[in-house]
Amino acid sequence: MTGENEFEQLDCSAVIADVWLLLDSECDEHSRARIERHLENCGACFAAYGIEEKVKKLIGRKCGGDHAPAGLRERLSIEIRRTVVVTETGLIGDLDAER
Repeated sequence: MTGENEFEQLDCSAVIADVWLLLDSECDEHSRARIERHLENCGACFAAYGIEEKVKKLIGRKCGGDHAPAGLRERLSIEIRRTVVVTETGLIGDLDAER
């Protein structure tokens, strides 16, 4: 990882944690480029990436035709909004208690 500044360097645990984001194309271009540079220079992470990629393909092949139950997306969306509201309310309550 020579030539990268300290901010750009990623440790292997961070790369492995983000491999699924890369595989699912859920990371931004900057993050993708940083992870790919690390994978090019780190054999252990590249091997782990290859395993994860194979697992993802296997899951897609074996479970690709399965569909989530009707209404699951809506229920998840409601739960996410509820969690965000509770979290934000909790933070506001904590700030008021400190005053």
